[in-house]
Amino acid sequence: MNRTVDTAWNPLRGSGAAMFRRPDRDLRIWNAALDRLPRLLALLIALQVTAIFKDYWCQETFEIVYAGIWAAAVTELAIGRLAALRFVLQTIAVVWATVVHTPFEWLGWPETWRRWQEIAAFAQAHGIQLMPYVPIALAVLLSARLVAYWATGRRHVLAVVMLSVALMAALDSFFPLLLWPNIAATVGIGLVWLVLLHLRQLRDRHFDSWKALAERPLELILQAGAVIGLVLLFGTSMPRAPALLEDPYTLFLIAQGREVPTFNGEAGVLANPLFLPAASSLSGYSRNDAEIGGTFEYDFSPVMEITTTHRSYWRGETKAVYTGRGWVDAPEPELLRVGLPGESGGIPLPVPQSREKANVEIVEQTVTIVRDEPIPVLFGAGPVVSLQALDSGSQRGPAWNAEEWELVFPRPTRVQTYSIVSETLLLDEEALRRTTARPAGDPGDLAVYLQLPDDLPDRVRQLAEEVTAEAASDYDRAKLLEAYLKENYPYTNTPDLSRQRSRDVADAFLFEIREGYCDYYSTAFVVMARSIGLPARWVKGYATGYDPVAEELMQLSMGEYSPDPVGAGTYIVRNADAHSWAEVYFEGFGWVPFEPTAGFAMPLRVLATEESEETAPVSVDVSGPSEAAGEASAAGGNFAAAAAFIAAGTLLLALAAWLGWRHRERLAALWRRVRYRGTTPNERIVMEMHRFIRFMRRKGLRRERHETMRETIGRWGAAVGDLRGELDLVLLQFEAALYGPVAGSEEHYREFAERIRNLRKSMK
Repeated sequence: MNRTVDTAWNPLRGSGAAMFRRPDRDLRIWNAALDRLPRLLALLIALQVTAIFKDYWCQETFEIVYAGIWAAAVTELAIGRLAALRFVLQTIAVVWATVVHTPFEWLGWPETWRRWQEIAAFAQAHGIQLMPYVPIALAVLLSARLVAYWATGRRHVLAVVMLSVALMAALDSFFPLLLWPNIAATVGIGLVWLVLLHLRQLRDRHFDSWKALAERPLELILQAGAVIGLVLLFGTSMPRAPALLEDPYTLFLIAQGREVPTFNGEAGVLANPLFLPAASSLSGYSRNDAEIGGTFEYDFSPVMEITTTHRSYWRGETKAVYTGRGWVDAPEPELLRVGLPGESGGIPLPVPQSREKANVEIVEQTVTIVRDEPIPVLFGAGPVVSLQALDSGSQRGPAWNAEEWELVFPRPTRVQTYSIVSETLLLDEEALRRTTARPAGDPGDLAVYLQLPDDLPDRVRQLAEEVTAEAASDYDRAKLLEAYLKENYPYTNTPDLSRQRSRDVADAFLFEIREGYCDYYSTAFVVMARSIGLPARWVKGYATGYDPVAEELMQLSMGEYSPDPVGAGTYIVRNADAHSWAEVYFEGFGWVPFEPTAGFAMPLRVLATEESEETAPVSVDVSGPSEAAGEASAAGGNFAAAAAFIAAGTLLLALAAWLGWRHRERLAALWRRVRYRGTTPNERIVMEMHRFIRFMRRKGLRRERHETMRETIGRWGAAVGDLRGELDLVLLQFEAALYGPVAGSEEHYREFAERIRNLRKSMK
């Protein structure tokens, strides 16, 4: 009978009955994982999305939110049911994190629990200290809980991932945030979530298959992990390329002639948005110079504002050891702990190099860092001789590297403002020609500035000797190297790296690539100088930036205002102004800067040997035409006479307008002769250029306030490619007229005006 019962048909047998069997312990673990892991994944996506607030939340807020997410992850995995208990534990964790990470003050218990006023005062006094940290953290946790509750199907999970990615991608593009790592992490989390959903469907529909699969989990985990890992690996390691098509929003603004906002996007916002890694494709201050080169795009986002008594280059760091691929610091630099300046005065900084022959000028600077991000060094004209004030988020001041003129922090520090005093060189070329680059006795402390790699190709030294063969002094040798690089190698931010064959970057620039930007020029200069025995070093920092007040005055005066190229002012320094240059040591003068990069000029004051003549200010006639007395006199006249007078006046005006239109070119030429009377051809060229800028603005190509003229013409040339050659010629004539030492002729002006007329006709 027992046998009959055992072999009888049982409706619970088969694949359907397996769903009602009591699973073993391993199966219970896998079932719990499928039910609880989606809640963990929702928390991880919330963690990625909170990165959009990193420029808005305080550091304490992030720490409290992270503590809440960790507590939620633990409770969600450990407690399957009892959702209310999980949320209570998470709230306790958030409150505890707030007490730990904020200046929370315990004010004591209420005197009695029987009076509502005492309880309310107790709750208010302590609850207000939890604001806004606890509500923000709980909002993040509740959002993750709602997402996990709602996203139970594939479409819902895809919607969550796509919305999160779209949000972060938009903010990455239009705000100074780097969110691509968070986007990649979100995509990976979404793929894992889809795998879990697939396994849940398999468990619910085909339990036997799921049970068999759960008995060999390692195989499933390895396969799914390999696929997801490869997707993320290929997606994150692909080289970044410029956009092939402009986005419609930018095209619309350009077509309307309106200003296109400049956003940082990936403009250096990695670990530190002000200072870009060397591999970045956007301009900025690099923190890693071990391998220089590559290409970049300009980023015009501001970095700092400098109010100074003398325009200068703003040096940051010095590199001494050349590896063939880039620059590294000299071994074991001596650092002097500076501390924080007090109210009694500034902190003097010693300069060990002998400068008894040098004439110097005191330069006072106040620097305001625009972005609330840590910086590695204090920037300023070199060398700094006193730290006057420092407003930073650290109780420790910087250290002074006297040998390399660096004010460096032990680790990047948030700085709001600081004031420094520098001693810049007054250039005395005759005195420099009478001295030598290497002092008598050749002390060993300059040996590091003569170092070169053993495998440096000999043709670099041969070229340096050939270029400087006719020099009569060490200073002339350095100037010949500077002029050779400026005149023979064109500047570009996108050099053709396919030409490079040599492993040495200086050799490749000089003989193969033959074009580049400041890092190439300055490196080649230092290497060539060292190869012929001149102690030289590589310096990086920022170029001068631009003075918005001077730019505005130039535009308002239509080019008649000429700013002092080394004058005082408040300069806006941008990521696009990141720059590198070179210095050569001269006995009695110390380190003398050189600018080998084409198109750049270092703002150095020259020691005056005689008084310069003062130029009288040019007055601009802004008075308008006199008003015509066209009113009819009421006394002694009548309506008919007034009507006849008005009709005659209207006819005369119409006739004058017709004649003026017919002879408009002659009248325009006559007006220009009257208007430009007393001006030089160079001044007229500058005025014509500003008139052309206004014409191009009406055509939808405007000049941005942060751009130099060269940057503007380069952008216009890219927009109207067939006219790029003419625009470049116009730019060269304009720069020669504005900055050149030679006075232009009438022929030069007529040639320039003819080019402008042809460009106007081509743009119509």
